[in-house]
Amino acid sequence: MATYEHAYPLDNEKEISRLRNQHDVIKVAMGGLVLAPVDLSKSPLRILDSGTADGTWIRDLAATCAPVRHEFYGTDINPADFPTDPPAGTIYKAHDVNKPWPEDWNSRFDLVHQRFVLVAGGPKQKEVLESLGELVKPGGWIQLIEATNVIPETCGPVMHSFVKVMNGVFKVMGADLKLTERIPEWLEGAGFIDVEDRIVPLKLGAKNPDATLARRGVFSTTSAATGLAGFAKTLPQGAVDVAVEELETLGSDLEEELMKVGGIYPVRVVWGRKAT
Repeated sequence: MATYEHAYPLDNEKEISRLRNQHDVIKVAMGGLVLAPVDLSKSPLRILDSGTADGTWIRDLAATCAPVRHEFYGTDINPADFPTDPPAGTIYKAHDVNKPWPEDWNSRFDLVHQRFVLVAGGPKQKEVLESLGELVKPGGWIQLIEATNVIPETCGPVMHSFVKVMNGVFKVMGADLKLTERIPEWLEGAGFIDVEDRIVPLKLGAKNPDATLARRGVFSTTSAATGLAGFAKTLPQGAVDVAVEELETLGSDLEEELMKVGGIYPVRVVWGRKAT
Protein backbone atom coordinates (compact mmCIF):
# COMPACT_ATOMS: atom_id res chain seq x y z
CA MET A 1 0.00 0.00 0.00
CA ALA A 2 1.27 3.46 -0.86
CA THR A 3 2.26 5.81 1.95
CA TYR A 4 0.87 9.35 2.08
CA GLU A 5 2.68 10.43 5.24
CA HIS A 6 4.39 13.46 3.74
CA ALA A 7 2.14 14.13 0.75
CA TYR A 8 1.06 17.71 0.11
CA PRO A 9 -2.26 17.46 -1.74
CA LEU A 10 -2.58 21.18 -2.52
CA ASP A 11 0.66 21.60 -4.45
CA ASN A 12 -0.59 23.19 -7.67
CA GLU A 13 -0.27 26.39 -9.66
CA LYS A 14 -3.15 28.07 -7.80
CA GLU A 15 -1.73 27.39 -4.36
CA ILE A 16 0.13 30.66 -3.84
CA SER A 17 -2.93 32.68 -4.86
CA ARG A 18 -5.03 30.57 -2.51
CA LEU A 19 -2.62 31.15 0.36
CA ARG A 20 -2.50 34.91 -0.21
CA ASN A 21 -6.28 35.16 -0.18
CA GLN A 22 -6.49 32.95 2.89
CA HIS A 23 -3.87 35.10 4.62
CA ASP A 24 -6.01 38.23 4.38
CA VAL A 25 -9.11 36.46 5.70
CA ILE A 26 -7.19 35.06 8.68
CA LYS A 27 -5.45 38.36 9.46
CA VAL A 28 -8.70 40.31 9.66
CA ALA A 29 -10.44 37.57 11.67
CA MET A 30 -7.55 37.55 14.17
CA GLY A 31 -7.34 41.32 14.34
CA GLY A 32 -3.70 41.17 13.29
CA LEU A 33 -0.92 38.73 12.53
CA VAL A 34 0.46 38.09 16.03
CA LEU A 35 -1.67 37.42 19.12
CA ALA A 36 1.33 36.47 21.24
CA PRO A 37 2.27 39.49 23.39
CA VAL A 38 5.55 40.12 21.60
CA ASP A 39 6.95 43.64 21.74
CA LEU A 40 7.44 44.18 18.01
CA SER A 41 8.63 47.74 18.64
CA LYS A 42 11.82 46.30 20.13
CA SER A 43 14.56 46.13 17.53
CA PRO A 44 15.93 43.99 16.18
CA LEU A 45 14.03 40.75 16.79
CA ARG A 46 14.85 37.52 14.99
CA ILE A 47 11.60 36.04 13.60
CA LEU A 48 10.99 32.71 11.84
CA ASP A 49 8.02 31.88 9.64
CA SER A 50 7.92 28.10 9.16
CA GLY A 51 5.94 27.07 6.08
CA THR A 52 6.33 30.52 4.57
CA ALA A 53 5.40 29.64 0.94
CA ASP A 54 6.13 32.89 -0.95
CA GLY A 55 6.78 34.91 2.22
CA THR A 56 3.44 36.77 2.35
CA TRP A 57 3.28 36.62 6.16
CA ILE A 58 6.84 37.94 6.47
CA ARG A 59 6.27 40.86 4.10
CA ASP A 60 3.02 41.79 5.78
CA LEU A 61 4.48 41.70 9.28
CA ALA A 62 7.58 43.62 8.17
CA ALA A 63 5.35 46.36 6.72
CA THR A 64 3.31 46.44 9.91
CA CYS A 65 6.45 46.87 12.03
CA ALA A 66 8.03 49.60 9.91
CA PRO A 67 10.18 51.56 10.53
CA VAL A 68 11.55 48.90 12.92
CA ARG A 69 13.55 46.37 10.91
CA HIS A 70 13.54 42.87 12.28
CA GLU A 71 15.57 39.95 11.01
CA PHE A 72 13.24 37.53 9.22
CA TYR A 73 13.74 33.90 8.26
CA GLY A 74 11.30 32.02 6.05
CA THR A 75 11.39 28.27 5.48
CA ASP A 76 9.36 25.94 3.31
CA ILE A 77 9.73 22.46 1.87
CA ASN A 78 9.32 23.92 -1.64
CA PRO A 79 11.70 26.82 -2.37
CA ALA A 80 10.29 27.45 -5.86
CA ASP A 81 8.06 30.30 -4.64
CA PHE A 82 10.64 32.11 -2.53
CA PRO A 83 11.16 35.77 -3.54
CA THR A 84 14.05 36.03 -5.99
CA ASP A 85 15.32 39.30 -4.50
CA PRO A 86 14.38 39.45 -0.80
CA PRO A 87 15.14 42.67 1.07
CA ALA A 88 18.14 42.97 3.34
CA GLY A 89 17.53 41.22 6.64
CA THR A 90 15.25 38.54 5.16
CA ILE A 91 16.58 35.02 4.53
CA TYR A 92 14.75 32.12 2.90
CA LYS A 93 15.81 28.50 3.29
CA ALA A 94 14.36 25.21 2.06
CA HIS A 95 13.42 22.98 4.99
CA ASP A 96 11.16 20.01 5.68
CA VAL A 97 9.62 20.23 9.17
CA ASN A 98 10.08 16.47 9.48
CA LYS A 99 13.86 16.91 9.23
CA PRO A 100 16.28 18.29 11.86
CA TRP A 101 16.69 22.05 11.93
CA PRO A 102 20.17 23.59 11.57
CA GLU A 103 21.93 23.19 14.91
CA ASP A 104 22.95 26.84 15.03
CA TRP A 105 19.25 27.83 14.92
CA ASN A 106 18.54 26.34 18.35
CA SER A 107 17.45 28.97 20.93
CA ARG A 108 17.92 31.66 18.29
CA PHE A 109 14.51 33.18 17.61
CA ASP A 110 12.46 35.75 19.52
CA LEU A 111 9.30 34.67 17.66
CA VAL A 112 8.55 31.48 15.76
CA HIS A 113 5.36 31.41 13.69
CA GLN A 114 3.76 28.50 11.89
CA ARG A 115 0.35 28.21 10.23
CA PHE A 116 -1.37 25.04 8.95
CA VAL A 117 1.88 23.05 8.82
CA LEU A 118 1.78 20.59 11.74
CA VAL A 119 -0.45 18.24 9.77
CA ALA A 120 2.59 17.58 7.58
CA GLY A 121 4.12 15.81 10.57
CA GLY A 122 1.60 13.01 10.18
CA PRO A 123 2.00 10.64 13.14
CA LYS A 124 4.97 12.70 14.37
CA GLN A 125 3.15 16.00 14.89
CA LYS A 126 4.22 16.21 18.54
CA GLU A 127 7.86 15.67 17.61
CA VAL A 128 7.60 18.32 14.87
CA LEU A 129 6.21 20.81 17.40
CA GLU A 130 8.91 20.00 19.94
CA SER A 131 11.64 20.42 17.33
CA LEU A 132 10.18 23.78 16.33
CA GLY A 133 10.01 24.83 19.96
CA GLU A 134 13.75 24.25 20.37
CA LEU A 135 14.37 27.15 17.99
CA VAL A 136 12.80 29.66 20.41
CA LYS A 137 15.22 31.42 22.72
CA PRO A 138 14.43 31.58 26.46
CA GLY A 139 11.85 34.32 26.93
CA GLY A 140 10.88 34.15 23.26
CA TRP A 141 7.47 33.26 21.86
CA ILE A 142 5.92 30.69 19.58
CA GLN A 143 2.58 31.06 17.77
CA LEU A 144 0.85 28.18 16.00
CA ILE A 145 -2.34 28.27 13.94
CA GLU A 146 -4.21 25.12 12.96
CA ALA A 147 -7.71 24.24 11.77
CA THR A 148 -10.04 22.63 14.29
CA ASN A 149 -11.87 20.81 11.47
CA VAL A 150 -15.01 21.04 13.60
CA ILE A 151 -17.57 23.38 12.06
CA PRO A 152 -20.97 24.60 13.31
CA GLU A 153 -23.94 22.36 12.53
CA THR A 154 -25.53 25.37 10.87
CA CYS A 155 -23.01 25.23 8.03
CA GLY A 156 -24.33 23.83 4.76
CA PRO A 157 -24.06 20.19 3.65
CA VAL A 158 -21.25 20.84 1.16
CA MET A 159 -19.15 22.54 3.83
CA HIS A 160 -19.63 19.46 6.00
CA SER A 161 -18.55 17.24 3.11
CA PHE A 162 -15.46 19.40 2.66
CA VAL A 163 -14.50 18.85 6.30
CA LYS A 164 -15.11 15.11 5.92
CA VAL A 165 -12.68 15.09 3.00
CA MET A 166 -10.06 16.98 5.00
CA ASN A 167 -10.41 14.66 7.98
CA GLY A 168 -10.17 11.62 5.72
CA VAL A 169 -7.02 12.89 4.03
CA PHE A 170 -5.41 13.86 7.34
CA LYS A 171 -6.26 10.48 8.83
CA VAL A 172 -4.57 8.68 5.94
CA MET A 173 -1.52 10.89 6.50
CA GLY A 174 -1.47 9.70 10.12
CA ALA A 175 -2.33 13.11 11.54
CA ASP A 176 -4.10 13.52 14.88
CA LEU A 177 -7.58 14.86 14.15
CA LYS A 178 -7.70 16.45 17.61
CA LEU A 179 -4.42 18.26 16.93
CA THR A 180 -5.55 21.70 18.07
CA GLU A 181 -6.67 20.31 21.42
CA ARG A 182 -3.23 18.76 21.97
CA ILE A 183 -1.09 21.78 21.14
CA PRO A 184 -1.32 23.65 24.48
CA GLU A 185 -0.33 20.51 26.43
CA TRP A 186 2.47 19.73 23.99
CA LEU A 187 3.84 23.26 24.30
CA GLU A 188 3.83 23.09 28.08
CA GLY A 189 5.64 19.76 27.90
CA ALA A 190 8.23 21.37 25.63
CA GLY A 191 9.08 24.02 28.21
CA PHE A 192 6.66 26.81 27.36
CA ILE A 193 4.75 28.85 29.92
CA ASP A 194 1.99 31.49 29.68
CA VAL A 195 0.35 29.26 27.07
CA GLU A 196 -2.92 30.66 25.76
CA ASP A 197 -5.21 29.90 22.86
CA ARG A 198 -8.13 31.41 21.03
CA ILE A 199 -10.70 30.03 18.61
CA VAL A 200 -10.97 32.36 15.62
CA PRO A 201 -13.99 31.77 13.34
CA LEU A 202 -13.20 32.53 9.70
CA LYS A 203 -16.29 33.96 8.03
CA LEU A 204 -16.55 32.70 4.47
CA GLY A 205 -18.63 34.01 1.59
CA ALA A 206 -22.04 35.37 2.56
CA LYS A 207 -21.15 35.18 6.27
CA ASN A 208 -18.50 37.87 5.84
CA PRO A 209 -19.81 41.45 5.77
CA ASP A 210 -16.74 42.61 3.84
CA ALA A 211 -17.38 41.89 0.15
CA THR A 212 -13.70 41.63 -0.74
CA LEU A 213 -12.90 39.27 2.12
CA ALA A 214 -16.05 37.29 1.32
CA ARG A 215 -14.76 36.62 -2.21
CA ARG A 216 -11.27 35.82 -0.96
CA GLY A 217 -12.64 33.35 1.55
CA VAL A 218 -14.67 31.60 -1.13
CA PHE A 219 -11.71 31.40 -3.50
CA SER A 220 -9.25 30.07 -0.92
CA THR A 221 -11.70 27.51 0.47
CA THR A 222 -13.01 26.21 -2.84
CA SER A 223 -9.48 25.98 -4.24
CA ALA A 224 -8.54 23.84 -1.25
CA ALA A 225 -11.67 21.74 -1.70
CA THR A 226 -10.90 21.08 -5.36
CA GLY A 227 -7.31 20.09 -4.62
CA LEU A 228 -8.22 17.87 -1.68
CA ALA A 229 -11.04 16.19 -3.60
CA GLY A 230 -8.64 15.34 -6.41
CA PHE A 231 -6.17 13.89 -3.92
CA ALA A 232 -8.93 12.00 -2.10
CA LYS A 233 -9.82 10.17 -5.32
CA THR A 234 -6.33 8.61 -5.31
CA LEU A 235 -6.75 7.17 -1.81
CA PRO A 236 -7.88 3.64 -0.98
CA GLN A 237 -11.62 3.09 -1.21
CA GLY A 238 -13.38 4.10 2.01
CA ALA A 239 -10.58 6.36 3.24
CA VAL A 240 -12.83 9.39 2.77
CA ASP A 241 -16.47 9.31 3.86
CA VAL A 242 -17.73 11.17 0.79
CA ALA A 243 -19.11 9.62 -2.39
CA VAL A 244 -16.97 9.80 -5.51
CA GLU A 245 -19.78 11.68 -7.25
CA GLU A 246 -19.57 14.40 -4.60
CA LEU A 247 -15.80 14.63 -4.96
CA GLU A 248 -16.15 15.34 -8.66
CA THR A 249 -18.03 18.59 -8.06
CA LEU A 250 -17.00 19.45 -4.51
CA GLY A 251 -15.23 22.70 -5.41
CA SER A 252 -17.98 24.13 -7.58
CA ASP A 253 -20.74 22.98 -5.21
CA LEU A 254 -18.94 24.56 -2.28
CA GLU A 255 -18.49 27.82 -4.17
CA GLU A 256 -22.24 27.99 -4.83
CA GLU A 257 -23.09 27.23 -1.21
CA LEU A 258 -20.64 29.75 0.24
CA MET A 259 -21.78 32.49 -2.11
CA LYS A 260 -25.42 31.91 -1.18
CA VAL A 261 -25.36 31.10 2.56
CA GLY A 262 -21.70 31.35 3.58
CA GLY A 263 -19.86 29.24 6.09
CA ILE A 264 -17.80 29.35 9.27
CA TYR A 265 -14.37 27.71 9.48
CA PRO A 266 -12.90 27.85 13.01
CA VAL A 267 -9.14 27.87 13.54
CA ARG A 268 -7.25 27.77 16.83
CA VAL A 269 -4.38 30.15 17.55
CA VAL A 270 -2.06 28.95 20.31
CA TRP A 271 0.91 30.86 21.71
CA GLY A 272 3.37 30.46 24.57
CA ARG A 273 6.60 31.83 26.02
CA LYS A 274 9.76 29.75 26.38
CA ALA A 275 10.70 29.44 30.04
CA THR A 276 13.94 31.16 31.00
